[in-house]
Amino acid sequence: MSRRVRPSRSHTTFAAVAVALAAVVTSAVVLVAQSRREFDIVATKYAFHVSGTDAPEIHVTQNDLVHITFSATDIPHSFTIEDAPYRIMRKAEPGKPVSFDFRADQPGRFTFFCNLTIDDKCKDMRGTLIVERAR
Repeated sequence: MSRRVRPSRSHTTFAAVAVALAAVVTSAVVLVAQSRREFDIVATKYAFHVSGTDAPEIHVTQNDLVHITFSATDIPHSFTIEDAPYRIMRKAEPGKPVSFDFRADQPGRFTFFCNLTIDDKCKDMRGTLIVERAR
């Protein structure tokens, strides 16, 4: 005849604490692996300026949460990435910036550009989103 052994109250409490601690540690590891990166991108005179520089490059690490505030100073412009998985298209008009977020979950180099045809020079506006592989 088998006898059923009931766990003691201390074993039950220990198990509950262990599960809660594991959840906290897992959450902390995820937060360390994911950071929030913020960029101001200004489109003006047929070029993109990223966070006050003339270099049209956005550098992030895989799994970063990317927040972009996109503005145009002269005429309407767009911030467009057609490559999967991002497929982003946002339009800003002078004095009307737009903000958006995305997770940089795919490493690689992705071209962003203006896809508007208000002026022929818009087609020359290019930049690069560079997502480095997480270590």
